[in-house]
Amino acid sequence: TENSASANALSGITLLSESVSDFYLSPILGSTGICATWYKPFGNTDTAIYGLHSAFLMRNVIVATGINYLDHQDYRWQDEYLSLSLNYSSLALGASQHLVYEKIGEDSWYKWDNDYGAKISSKTAAAELRYLRARSDDASLVLSASTQLNTSSSVCSAYTWRKRDKGSYAFATSYQIASPLVLQSSWQSEPARFGMGLKVIMGKLALMYGIRSHPELSLTHCLDLEATW
Repeated sequence: TENSASANALSGITLLSESVSDFYLSPILGSTGICATWYKPFGNTDTAIYGLHSAFLMRNVIVATGINYLDHQDYRWQDEYLSLSLNYSSLALGASQHLVYEKIGEDSWYKWDNDYGAKISSKTAAAELRYLRARSDDASLVLSASTQLNTSSSVCSAYTWRKRDKGSYAFATSYQIASPLVLQSSWQSEPARFGMGLKVIMGKLALMYGIRSHPELSLTHCLDLEATW
């Protein structure tokens, strides 16, 4: 489900993310803008996933919407979603509705799914609870906590309970190397994977390239192009 450079660099830990594309994984991000994503899973030359995501603020409510799209000669998949989050002081509550379309050969079908999230934060620390893909066999509960070490770096740890698979730990860091450059990295267990990404910020525009390892498969490559407002 990590279909953006930001999500792969951070192993799906959204508490350190400022990318609009990660509303796909969390309804309680605080970012607004528009983001286009490109995702090449495990270096597969026949498969790519494209995404378009946007979010805007209406008083204390952030409305986000987007789509991820995969088109392969043997399989088609797309996920459209709508998120609403209420942000008041240090508390955020949100929910997402997903409409998933899949097609294999001549057979196709739709299904609905939901995400829920809650976050409490201060100037230097935050905690987040997310319940993702609540209607599916891939449902998971993610508990994350982060702290800001200084003005340029933050760290976050998370644990994920999965409905059918083993749970896993993850650890992520975000470090602002210089004014326009942000380096993000992560590690997760089960399976053991590393992620890394470099983000270049040019005013309200940002370009990010991310990679992620796999114990048996080739590297995953991702690219995000984002404009914030």
